[in-house]
Amino acid sequence: MAWRIEKQANGKFAIWSTRIDDYIVIDADEAEIERIYKEKGIKVYLASARAQMTTRVHPVPAEGEDKIASSRLRGTPKEGSVPIGVTGFTLDDEC
Repeated sequence: MAWRIEKQANGKFAIWSTRIDDYIVIDADEAEIERIYKEKGIKVYLASARAQMTTRVHPVPAEGEDKIASSRLRGTPKEGSVPIGVTGFTLDDEC
């Protein structure tokens, strides 16, 4: 599972999930992205998230903007249950 932070045409950020091949967060500002990462307990990745939003900004591709427009109408999907290695434990998407 990987998340990629992209900048939308409206200047806000979206998080793309490779796991479900869709955006799981749209229209978020920098503070919202940071809050999401902190809630997930991913402190290690906060620096990476900040870098993605500043020095390594990836724009949302045109087809991504179309997916975001659809998400605004239907609501963004959840990633659901995420297995942790071979332990059998899972993290549930509460976001």
